[in-house]
Amino acid sequence: MSATRSLPDILPNLKSHDPTSQSKAQAVLQFASLMQAGNDATRRELETYLDDLLKFKSKYALTFAIMTSLFHINVGIASEIFMGLSSQVHKFSSEDMLQDIAMTEWFLEMLSAACADKLCRTEVETKYVGLIDRALTDDSGSPSSKALAASILVKLAAIPKPPSSVQSSATDDSEGAGADVDALADMLRSFVVDQSGDSTTFANALEGLTYSSLNVSIKEMLIRDSDCLNALLGVLKEKSPTPAAPSVMYGVLTILSNISEYPALQTKEGAQIKKLRSYANAGKGAKDIEEKPEAITRRCKLLLDMNVISYLAACAPRATLNSQHCIGAILKALATEKKHRSLIVQQGGISVILSVLQPTSTSSSSSSSFNINAGSNTPNTAAISALAKLLISVNPSLAFSSRHSPAVAIRPLLSLIDANSEDGTVLDEFESLLALTNLASMDTKGVSDNIVSQGWPKIENLVLADNPMIQRAATELVCNLVATPAAAAKYLDKDDKSYKNRLNVLVALTDAVDVQTRSAAAGALAILSEWGPAGDVLAEGEKSLKGILRVLADEEDSGIVLRGAACLNNILCGATPETGAANKILKLGGLDAIKKALGRGTMDAQLIELLQDSMVRIKSAE
Repeated sequence: MSATRSLPDILPNLKSHDPTSQSKAQAVLQFASLMQAGNDATRRELETYLDDLLKFKSKYALTFAIMTSLFHINVGIASEIFMGLSSQVHKFSSEDMLQDIAMTEWFLEMLSAACADKLCRTEVETKYVGLIDRALTDDSGSPSSKALAASILVKLAAIPKPPSSVQSSATDDSEGAGADVDALADMLRSFVVDQSGDSTTFANALEGLTYSSLNVSIKEMLIRDSDCLNALLGVLKEKSPTPAAPSVMYGVLTILSNISEYPALQTKEGAQIKKLRSYANAGKGAKDIEEKPEAITRRCKLLLDMNVISYLAACAPRATLNSQHCIGAILKALATEKKHRSLIVQQGGISVILSVLQPTSTSSSSSSSFNINAGSNTPNTAAISALAKLLISVNPSLAFSSRHSPAVAIRPLLSLIDANSEDGTVLDEFESLLALTNLASMDTKGVSDNIVSQGWPKIENLVLADNPMIQRAATELVCNLVATPAAAAKYLDKDDKSYKNRLNVLVALTDAVDVQTRSAAAGALAILSEWGPAGDVLAEGEKSLKGILRVLADEEDSGIVLRGAACLNNILCGATPETGAANKILKLGGLDAIKKALGRGTMDAQLIELLQDSMVRIKSAE
């Protein structure tokens, strides 16, 4: 079917408010296919078709319905056509339009959709705010139209405007431009509560409420209104044959995300820019710029008390990719407060996170893989960050049910420690390393081996990270991993060309500034020294022996000294006679190092025993 014949057949079917209309759904798909093809002839035909419709007042509603769909399909094309038609439309947007309820609703839907474009938003505010305001207060108007009008006014108030002043060029029709967002949000909230049975009104009100929930005052209003929250949460748990549209679910999740969201962590430069902006906004009516974390934590706790996790679990299986990102953001916010984490796990938060990371039917054919990229190029870092936070504070062995092995968390967590990732933060990286360290401490078979096989290059790079906290966390992870053969082989297998370099790095870290990094490095060496070939491998390297002796001679932390003593004793006991381990240690000043360690004062019996045993073995080489 050619474009010339298809448009007149397709477009009339767009004029329907029935969410179950198959003819409209098919028309939208066909219209989208034609417009996305980028055919200039199709666009010219569309413009001619719309011009012809505007010649007849009875066709206005269809014109508005077509433009509404076009804004959802291609904002760029819709914006250009809207600006071209605006002057003609404005002539007819007078009091008499409000007399036709159906036409008013289609007109408002078009204006609402047009707010997605900056230029069109200016046009709406310049020419149509007066009519929108009258639609809001018209006693004969439908609840759906009133909800639409309120939503448009919220969008105009909530979204930043172009640098040029709208008011300077506005006509008398812009009298409602300064509408009170709090009052509008309160009206929309009442529509959500009172019109929950009317899906159209509910959806129209929800859109405006979503925009307004960016304001702190609205967040507080919503969290105090249990009736409104229950109406919103009910959408997520709906089990009717015709569940809520994806856009409605996404709107509810966005509101919950806004209510629970903490400010993003900033660099020093970012904080300075924010400070300058606050100075620039001073005296301009700016509000709700900042709020205390305690207030956000309180809202998160109230959501948890309403068992919000169960609602997220109910909607996760049918969530779109955008909704999956929202679920991840909500869970990350809820898990920010450490005191909330055990409760989140108890309510099934881990399962919800894994469900939104699972592949969709089109993203993977493997049941064991996970949809780290919840979009082709957009990692669901919020969900993975939430997973990391929970696994840091909760015993991993208690966090997973029989449905999920702890191993399924490895790949998502590793995705956040990618040095090339632009989506994660340093905190995400740090917490993911801590979570992997906790997983590696489990007795569950195969977890540590999987971490090594899937992520060793990343982990090894981070051991050399410039950030001391990242370096510490990576070294602690290595300390736990070397108890498994796969990781131990990285340091002890002579067939691996990099084994010496890795050992030298580990030894060097025993002299790091950070005491916990030194402890983890010494612990890793102590664990490695218990493996069969370790005595010979460590005894062969002079750097390794010097590093271990330095720990005994110079380290002030008794726990680190104990690790060094255990490592030295294991080398002396495990090395074969051919290596001459005791003689090498003697020549490098082993006895003096042990004497320094013993001379520091009170030590536990185990340390003293290890040092004395090593002294005897070294003296035997004299």
